Amino acid sequence: MNKKNQIITVTLSIILFIVPVLIKPNTGLIFYNYNVPKIIILLLCGLVLLISTLLKIDKLKFDKTDILIIVFGVLSILSTIFSKNVPKSLIGEDNRFEGLYTIIIYILVYYNAKYYFNSYKKFLTLALITYISICIFAIIQFYVGNFINLPPIFSGGANGTFGNTNFMGSFVSIVLPAMILGAILFNKKIYYIGSAIAYSAMLACTARSSWVAFIVYIFAIIIYLIKKHRKKYFKRFFIIGMIFIFCFGFIKITDKYNRIENKTTNLQKEIKEIKNVGLTNKTGSGRIGIWKSVIKLITKVPITGCGVDALSDGLIEECPDECKEIGIGSSIYVDKAHNEYLQIAATMGIPALIVYLIFIGQIVIGGMKRMAKSKLATIYTITIISYLAQAFFNISTIGIAPIFWFILRNSI
Repeated sequence: MNKKNQIITVTLSIILFIVPVLIKPNTGLIFYNYNVPKIIILLLCGLVLLISTLLKIDKLKFDKTDILIIVFGVLSILSTIFSKNVPKSLIGEDNRFEGLYTIIIYILVYYNAKYYFNSYKKFLTLALITYISICIFAIIQFYVGNFINLPPIFSGGANGTFGNTNFMGSFVSIVLPAMILGAILFNKKIYYIGSAIAYSAMLACTARSSWVAFIVYIFAIIIYLIKKHRKKYFKRFFIIGMIFIFCFGFIKITDKYNRIENKTTNLQKEIKEIKNVGLTNKTGSGRIGIWKSVIKLITKVPITGCGVDALSDGLIEECPDECKEIGIGSSIYVDKAHNEYLQIAATMGIPALIVYLIFIGQIVIGGMKRMAKSKLATIYTITIISYLAQAFFNISTIGIAPIFWFILRNSI
């Protein structure tokens, strides 16, 4: 491994294993940015990746997929130039920090991981220790969080080290399918244990987006198993299913606040309401109302969007009537679309969304073609599909998105 590649490998490892666990607890201030430690380290690592990439500028290579993501980056720059709030589009919304700088870092993570990252002996061990530990911490929060007042680490639900239960759901949507497939394909105890812990964390965080993703990737895994038609894989899948049933029963019995049952009951009520009166602004914890406003915003600024991560400014300026209807600007502050695809279209424009979807589509299709011959391609591809499924109801966050962008390089 040459020195430059070694620097890139270390930098990417910091992004993968240190950034996710950094979080700043509430120190008594009315408003606090718990993601500040994450963004500081991410920006420093991004600077290292940028310099390392520029030093290789004469030797850089690009395929069709790389060109697409470069175009996406250019469109994000144009969106920032024409933003409703240029300073915000550069660094991002408070405590979100997904502005232009961060988008460029995501692209650098993908590109450098694809061409210059060299896996090492302890890489998988670090990944397992870090990600399983975060899931264990989320389970601990589920049981003791209500007795300790230290938001968002405690008293904020089972959010792991991400400050929000929905974000924990996004994280689990990456970890759990990888663990399940690791157990099925490699039959190692650590993956069975990891599957049990990650599944329990998924239940504990009560993020319905992760439940939707679970249904999607379990279905994808079943299709894969049917095509492979290997009895040992079905046996291992059955064992995992039994483990999950046990975990579900244990958590349900020990959850004295009935949080999972209440979440399920609320979901059933919403389904009945949709059947009786159709979709309302309150459906999906208010997501439908937000989506309607965001779609209206997209029609107002279809080419460049309202500016990277400047959704709140765009909504208030371009859609005042819709904002009043769902309370945005008063008791409700909407800075994300709660749908990554609508978020891109609204903040960076429809062309950016189209380019992003083609980019993702090429990666997924390429991965699916390799699944028949490569176990690793199977794990990465189904994990990517899982993340994309939950992204329909969730938002991107700096503690998790870099992991997704790193994984993208493995399915091509």
